[in-house]
Amino acid sequence: MNFRKAQLNKIMDNKTLKSLREDLVGELGAINQYQEHIDEINDEEVKKILSHIRDDEKEHLSELIKILRKLDVIQEEKFRKEEL
Repeated sequence: MNFRKAQLNKIMDNKTLKSLREDLVGELGAINQYQEHIDEINDEEVKKILSHIRDDEKEHLSELIKILRKLDVIQEEKFRKEEL
């Protein structure tokens, strides 16, 4: 691979990683927001539905972390160091 192509791939990878991290922030925000609603609502049926949606967001978070670990070697090393 020539130098220019390697530079472009690194830029694309950095943009991808930045986007993934922003997605992680969004998922965490959604989890917190659903939890706040769950804590404030008295209707058990609505709580159950919102809990399900919150748990879906947690699954999305896990999937994004899995992708991040695959694409970011340094981040993966940090996860392994902490036994995550």
